[in-house]
Amino acid sequence: MILLLALAYPATIAVLFYLAFLRPVQQQQKKQREQLLSLRVGDEVLTQAGFLAVIKEVRVPEEPGPTILILDLGGGTEVRAVASAIVQRLSPGMAGESAARPEQQEIRERVSP
Repeated sequence: MILLLALAYPATIAVLFYLAFLRPVQQQQKKQREQLLSLRVGDEVLTQAGFLAVIKEVRVPEEPGPTILILDLGGGTEVRAVASAIVQRLSPGMAGESAARPEQQEIRERVSP
């Protein structure tokens, strides 16, 4: 009986650790991955550097590598950024583009684990 209790305490602590710390992190990563998959030209985004920008172009490399986004910061300033540098999509772009383009399919294939 004492041996059973001695084994139950560490198991309970491990389960609580998973539920309190690991599971929320995994859910956040899944949410961010889904947001990356739904990025489109015209979306307003927030980058890790704190820039608010509009996606002007999505460049998917033919060889394995990061997807590059051309971001318009306003005033004619354009910068290149890796898709994983996007923290959040603030507002969707052109609502008329509901069908996924081939670029979106390639982004899904490269970002998915």
